[in-house]
Amino acid sequence: MFYKFLIFCLSFIFLTVMISSCGSSRQDDDMSGIDEDTAKQQELDEIEALLGITPEESAQRAEKPGKPKQEDDKLGLLGAGMVPMEEEAASPEQMQNAEKEIASLKSQIEKKDLLINDLKSQVRAQSEQIYQLESQKQSQPVRGAVTVGDVPPGEYQSRYQEGLDLFHGHQYRDAIQIFESLLASSANNSLSDNAQYWIGECHYALREYKKAIIDFEKVFTFPKSNKNDAAQFKLGLCYVRLGDGNKARDEFQRLLDVYPNSDYVARAREHLAEL
Repeated sequence: MFYKFLIFCLSFIFLTVMISSCGSSRQDDDMSGIDEDTAKQQELDEIEALLGITPEESAQRAEKPGKPKQEDDKLGLLGAGMVPMEEEAASPEQMQNAEKEIASLKSQIEKKDLLINDLKSQVRAQSEQIYQLESQKQSQPVRGAVTVGDVPPGEYQSRYQEGLDLFHGHQYRDAIQIFESLLASSANNSLSDNAQYWIGECHYALREYKKAIIDFEKVFTFPKSNKNDAAQFKLGLCYVRLGDGNKARDEFQRLLDVYPNSDYVARAREHLAEL
């Protein structure tokens, strides 16, 4: 290897000396009419001859001038099938496929919109049916409840007594159901105002004082009721239980003013003295 390298160096030095001498002799012959380009071409031909390059190979190299590195890189990418995305143009077939996909998506959206509208219509129809069923259910009598006309006049007294027995037996919910059934059957019976009053007494016993107030106030809607003074007194007691002293005082005072001969007057005075 060393000898080969030494021979190569000696050959290179020899070529360099020869080229220099040739250049010097051509400079002396400037007046001979050979221009600088022709001289350079001759020097190049001599070097290629010394290196073993044939004129045909030299001509082929001249026909293939070098390309910029950036262009070579792009050609390499093209050869490898790796074209940059920003420079890849969509083919007509790809454009047509994209248009088909867009049309398919639009069709799917339209179908879904129709389905949604159909579901909304079904929901509205079902809501209307539910509303109608609930209305019919409310208009129909509850099983076990007494409706208008269910209690004959002769049985009103016995049912009323049944409600009183339930009240004194502390079965207040059952008593309320009996009294309410009597009022639903007839609000013009001579015992209807009493039934309303005892509903208030049941709520009072259950400590449902706000409901009891409403029930006792309804007693006054019955003409010539014999329970007005009792209902007035119980209104005062309801407000006492609710801790509203001012309201309780007003109700007891109204009892004294409106029903001065009531059996509840003495007890109303006692409560007023304590308020």
